[in-house]
Amino acid sequence: MSVLNCIFNYFKKHSHVFILTLFVIAAATALSLAPPQLLKIIVDDLNSGVKERLLDYAIFYMLLFIAIGLINFLKEVLLVILSQGVGKTIRIEMLNKIHKLSYITFSHLDTGNLEAYFSNDVEEINTLITSGVISMAIDAFKMIGIVVSIFIFSPIFGGITLLVIPIIVLFTMWIRKRMYKAQAANRALEGNVNNLVLENLDNVVTIKSFRIYENVEKKYNEVLKNHFKTNQKANTYDAVFSPIMQILKMILIVLIICLSSADISLFGMSVGMLVSSIDLITNLFNPIESLGMELQTIQKSMAAIFRINEYFNLPEDEKKKHYDINLDSIKLEFKDVSFSYDGQNNVIENFNLVLNGSDRLVLKGKSGSGKTTLFKLAYGLIKPTKGTVTINGIPTYLMSDELKRQVFGIVYQDYFFSGGSIKDEITLCNDISDDAVYKVLHQVGLDRINDIHAPLVVTDYSTGELSLFNIARAIILDSKVLFLDEMNAKIDSLSAKRIIEVIDEVSKNKLVMSINHYGDLLSGSKIINLEK
Repeated sequence: MSVLNCIFNYFKKHSHVFILTLFVIAAATALSLAPPQLLKIIVDDLNSGVKERLLDYAIFYMLLFIAIGLINFLKEVLLVILSQGVGKTIRIEMLNKIHKLSYITFSHLDTGNLEAYFSNDVEEINTLITSGVISMAIDAFKMIGIVVSIFIFSPIFGGITLLVIPIIVLFTMWIRKRMYKAQAANRALEGNVNNLVLENLDNVVTIKSFRIYENVEKKYNEVLKNHFKTNQKANTYDAVFSPIMQILKMILIVLIICLSSADISLFGMSVGMLVSSIDLITNLFNPIESLGMELQTIQKSMAAIFRINEYFNLPEDEKKKHYDINLDSIKLEFKDVSFSYDGQNNVIENFNLVLNGSDRLVLKGKSGSGKTTLFKLAYGLIKPTKGTVTINGIPTYLMSDELKRQVFGIVYQDYFFSGGSIKDEITLCNDISDDAVYKVLHQVGLDRINDIHAPLVVTDYSTGELSLFNIARAIILDSKVLFLDEMNAKIDSLSAKRIIEVIDEVSKNKLVMSINHYGDLLSGSKIINLEK
């Protein structure tokens, strides 16, 4: 998948929009050439003393500009439709890509850059459509039509025009090369700015508690300063381009008027042709000047397209499968398992373990000893570097998400909520009755909740209570294997003891793995110490 494929798929699905786009380009080009031609006729008739059809010409001239206004309005509406449609298609494909990434690949993505992919970069591609490609196509056809019209009036005048165009094109190319380099650097630095903002927001409590404002400000100012420099460089080229184009246009027009004043027959044109040609020259510089701006937009967008294509080219995870598995009899097996995050140093090495049915295991060890890594291997979030981790002989890493939801229940130390109702947050939108939700809330000690259809407002609950929601999620889905990742690290000792009693009660026929903190209080638990 690539940005180009996304655009192609959008037009393929919306062929009527593509046809309308071609019509708008053709109509805008044709209508832009009509007024100078009519102006030639009017001036020549006036110069010859013919005034009978002047009113008809005036009405027709007015109708032409009305038609041009309507086409321009249609163009703007079409550009909005196209930009929104293409932007939506790209974002949907980017979301689909996320589902295909492995946990390791996704965890290595910088948060700020990931946010920039979906917001800033896609917005630049929207701008490419609204102010770039289609407008550039219309302007290019206008230029061709203008040059042809001038040649028809006077080959000499047309030759002068053709001599001027390469100069303007070379100047535009010179600007373009430097613009692209500046925009590419600016786009990359935007990700750093976004990442730093998100980082500061996540750590705002720590920043305020330790009063480390100066250090944060210094770091933030340095990033902003670098971003400002690249942005200023790009804006300088933008500021220089338009005035120079205006000066070139005025010089050419003044030169033509002066030469024609000295000898009206120099170009072999009538007065009407001369007036029309000057109008065409003015119209020629307008699309060329617009092309410069559109090239700037395209250069910005090319940097964004390059970044999004890099994202699309990230390696995808192995395809998952839905296996038929006997949930009445569970066997979790680690066989000669090793795992390394960096491909060099093993966090887990030659680990072997077999757990059956209602076995209970507590993992102990200092931070970095591999406890959480074993959890991730067990429920298939990461793939062993060597060896296999299986449930009833099926590799956990290859199990489909649907099957994993049936087999595994996970209670994390940290909590995550998506802004839904209390019921949705606990059931994860699975089809579970209200009575079952109230029963689980009672089991974990959240009896005070009377309305499970109300939004779950995080600030309404203590840290310990929020952890209880995590436990309720694992219990209500009736998973066959429970993973308790320091689930009671943020709960007071009395609440923790009650939770252990609840887990003991509801997991009599379940396989349970837990980490540290009170895990050894689960009756019948086997303890493995991973200290090295």
